[in-house]
Amino acid sequence: MLRSCVWGMLSIAILASGVGVMRFLIMNGPKASTAEPEEKIVTVVTESAVVSNIQIQLKSQGEVKPRHRTQLVAEVGGKLSLVSERFRNGSTFEGPSGDEEGELLLQIEKGDYEAAVAAAQATLAEAQLALTMEEVRRAQALRDWEKIRKGQEPTELVRRVPQIRSAEAKIRAAEAGVKTALQDLKRTEIRAPYDCRIERAYVDVGASVIPGAPLVELVSLGPVEVRLPLSLTDYGYLEKEKGALVGDVVVSGEIGGESVEWAGKIIRSEEIVERSTRSINVVAEFGADGTEVPPVGMFVQASILGKTIPKAVRIPRSGVVDGGKVLLVKNGRLNIRPAKILWTEISHVVVRGGDGEREIPEGSVVVTTPPSPLIQNTRVRAQSAKIRREGNPSPRGEYVE
Repeated sequence: MLRSCVWGMLSIAILASGVGVMRFLIMNGPKASTAEPEEKIVTVVTESAVVSNIQIQLKSQGEVKPRHRTQLVAEVGGKLSLVSERFRNGSTFEGPSGDEEGELLLQIEKGDYEAAVAAAQATLAEAQLALTMEEVRRAQALRDWEKIRKGQEPTELVRRVPQIRSAEAKIRAAEAGVKTALQDLKRTEIRAPYDCRIERAYVDVGASVIPGAPLVELVSLGPVEVRLPLSLTDYGYLEKEKGALVGDVVVSGEIGGESVEWAGKIIRSEEIVERSTRSINVVAEFGADGTEVPPVGMFVQASILGKTIPKAVRIPRSGVVDGGKVLLVKNGRLNIRPAKILWTEISHVVVRGGDGEREIPEGSVVVTTPPSPLIQNTRVRAQSAKIRREGNPSPRGEYVE
């Protein structure tokens, strides 16, 4: 019993000592600072917004094609008696000029067709003779009619009307036969229909051809065309004059490891939306003024000058977040401001300029290296993009003490 009382008294004494020590430490311990923590500043790269009229450049690509591509076929049959010495892939020929015919490519043996012309001419001569004889017979019949039946009108048979009509019809048929024979004789000559280049030759010396057989494929020299697909959005930014599409086009491609450019113009639109791509093809022409043209078959990249957007600002894409908010610096703090996106380019976007809602005022300081995280009213230190390029740039905004 005594031992239990002693242990109880000892426990109470230890507990009281602990409480006392704790109260002493609380009363005399160090005080926590009540000052607000220092706000950190973010260094960001910026550039000034410039409000101006911006002309849209539409991007596309396409294959260079000739203005004309023709496959010549044999209209008459026979053996080739002559083949031009230049009848090879890649050779060029001149087309008709004034009263002169195009250069001769191929000649089919024409003996049988000359005989057909002679036979048709003979048939025509016989038909003309038959008509003359019928007219003589009509005159004789009318004289005899007057002797026998004076004062009465002669019948059509007496005037030999059916016979003369038949003779006239035979003349017309014979004339058509001569014309056909002459055309067949002319068709034995295969000539260049325009200034052209041979893309592919199918025949050679001594070959026999039948009507309808392909002989050669030709492509035109001079101006070339490029079909350029555009999305419906891009198509709406093309310029129009009197209802027709207009616009300067520059295409580029690599030749010999170097980039080469050619200038042309939009000449028409196909005005049909392709189902697979939901795009519309416009056609650009190059070389209409005699300038150099890109090689046929070459794949080129195209830049088309479209409409001009008034009072617009071009901003780097890194300065736009959430699909339509521009990062600005206002009074030393980050201002995330909604803006009207008018056009999107590879590295920039075009937004509406001005002082209204969703517009960017002239001279606004645009952040091009957004900090992380993005918080409205974050304190920032603006650094010009020009100064940043001269130093050691950092790709993103960074905190500094």
